[in-house]
Amino acid sequence: MKFRITIFLTALLLISAISVQGFSQDKRIISPYFSLNYFKNSDDLRYLEAALTYSRNRMEIPLPAMVISFYSGTDSNKLLGTALTNENGIATFDISKNNSLTQGNQEFYAFSANFAGNDTVETVSSDLLIRDVKLEMVLSESDSVKTISLSAFTTEINKAVPVSGETVIVYVTRMFSLLPVGEVSLDDNGMGTIEFPSDLPGDSDGNITIISKFEEHPDFGNVERRIVTKWGVPYVNSTPAAHRALWTKTPPWWMIITLSILLIGVWGHYLYAIISLIRIKRDSKKNEKLKNGFEEEKIAR
Repeated sequence: MKFRITIFLTALLLISAISVQGFSQDKRIISPYFSLNYFKNSDDLRYLEAALTYSRNRMEIPLPAMVISFYSGTDSNKLLGTALTNENGIATFDISKNNSLTQGNQEFYAFSANFAGNDTVETVSSDLLIRDVKLEMVLSESDSVKTISLSAFTTEINKAVPVSGETVIVYVTRMFSLLPVGEVSLDDNGMGTIEFPSDLPGDSDGNITIISKFEEHPDFGNVERRIVTKWGVPYVNSTPAAHRALWTKTPPWWMIITLSILLIGVWGHYLYAIISLIRIKRDSKKNEKLKNGFEEEKIAR
């Protein structure tokens, strides 16, 4: 008997140890996804953006409040600074005011970023080489034809070199996203043009924001140039005050009628149920009286 109890306790301890070890291993390590991107906007402000996420049940989940370190240089990485990831798992670091960036061969800038890891997330890093490019956009109008002229140049040994054979995408801003207008292929002189459509709506004054950009370019990263101009069709709100729509204070008639029918149907069922209960109670009392009267008549006979 004692031998059986000993075997049982030993097996129980082994199962518990294996379960705890498996649980600790499942909980300990997350293998995240890590990416590093370079951005340059219209004001020549440059910044690095690192994204830290992981996958669970085929969903990409951000890792917030994680410390990301940013470096420059190739051989001796110089720490530029650190930043915390936000609720979307993105950490942004401004490099515009840093004049001590190490420049490598062929006019490329070397950047890297890493997450040192912790008890639950593995260490990850990423690096990139960026070639600085100057993107210019000029707007012109002749005989009601609106033209966007683009030019792009890089620097090699303190000399401007045109960017040829590359594609620049032109957008206009909309309420929730960017609307592509067209693509411009740069010629051997690093220049290209595109005709701007004349039927795009703007704000009440006709203002519209035009954006030209390199997107996730392997050498240039993300570089954009934006200009606000009165090339849009002025938006006029001609909706009358009595107009009924989902976005106005007065709902449309079809919604009022539909809701009224539904409410009438619901309350009609309630009323029908109440009336049915009253009738059932009344009929039961009537049947009881008839039964009592029949019994009294039978006794009298």
